[in-house]
Amino acid sequence: MSAILTVNQLIQREQYLLNQSYQNLRASINRLMDSGAASSEQLTRLESELDAELSWATANRVELALVDYYDDVKLVTEWQRRLAEVDNLPTQIAGFYKEQRQEADLAVIRSLMSRLVFDLQWVIESKRVVRFNENRMRRNIVATFLCAFLLFFSPSISRVLFSLEFENLRFYYTFTAATAGILGAGFSQLTSIQSRMQAATVDQVRAISQLGYILARAVVGAGAGLIMFYLVQSGLLSGAFFPEFIHTPEELLQYKESINLLSENSYAVSQAVESTYAIGTLAQPAQGLSLLIVWCLLAGFSEKMIPGILTSKAKQATDSTDS
Repeated sequence: MSAILTVNQLIQREQYLLNQSYQNLRASINRLMDSGAASSEQLTRLESELDAELSWATANRVELALVDYYDDVKLVTEWQRRLAEVDNLPTQIAGFYKEQRQEADLAVIRSLMSRLVFDLQWVIESKRVVRFNENRMRRNIVATFLCAFLLFFSPSISRVLFSLEFENLRFYYTFTAATAGILGAGFSQLTSIQSRMQAATVDQVRAISQLGYILARAVVGAGAGLIMFYLVQSGLLSGAFFPEFIHTPEELLQYKESINLLSENSYAVSQAVESTYAIGTLAQPAQGLSLLIVWCLLAGFSEKMIPGILTSKAKQATDSTDS
């Protein structure tokens, strides 16, 4: 309910600002009519546009058209006032307008004023588009992340609620690796929304906020998690911080003997499948699965990690072949 109220408050605030803009435009039109600075028929036509539709597009169009009807005093006043807002524009464009501060030709000022009003409107509309797409992007990422979260814990949930167990150990590991990669990708997107929005253009913002783009990033995360799993299981990545797999019957026998010394209570719910004692089982059930999950999360989180590892391994393979 609080989220709904927040959205409603934002809509009401936007509506209030639009109504205020309409009132200001009508007041400007009435002052111009009273001063006789322009044809009453032309100003009446602009006012009728305000009555026909309530939207920012209409307000911007009427505001831009009014520049042509300003008298000399009104034109200079508005020009000086608008110049105070140029810092909201991109740096180079703002610098251009600042160089025109001493302009005295009224015809040139009117032309500059029309362009300045348009540029300021463009910046405001761009921010509105970015804000809308940022909210949509955040909703899509959160929804994807929650789905991945449920998938990741589905083996534990199914075991607790329905007493169902993954009998195929390889499928269990690959499923865990893929969903861990999706979680990493989703978390990466959540933590980088603000920076990505600031660096993107309006067209890029529209593209990256689409659900299809976010799902594509999730698929990349799943692939990264799977690649990391196979790199670790193959032994291409090994060391104290990587899990160890059983590859031979002799290793399996030693593993069974060491496991028999442990209490059943030492197993976590997500590691209960380790008790099947099959080839491919992690050699260290107390921490092996957790290490695997962490590495798959990191692989999904970092877009450069897996490409970097593959490039390094490919270079090593090439060098060994050449030698």
